[in-house]
Amino acid sequence: MSNALLLRRAHRNPLSEVREARQLRMLQTSAIVSGIAGVTVTALAFVTIGLGA
Repeated sequence: MSNALLLRRAHRNPLSEVREARQLRMLQTSAIVSGIAGVTVTALAFVTIGLGA
């Protein structure tokens, strides 16, 4: 890591740390929900194609 990045992290506000952690949790949750939705849609497509054949 560069010295500038280390210095910037040393002077961070605790509230910004909480805000960043919350944002990361939201991104993770969004990725998981999107993944589940994608798998569900794919499975439904396979079932629909299977029933139509």
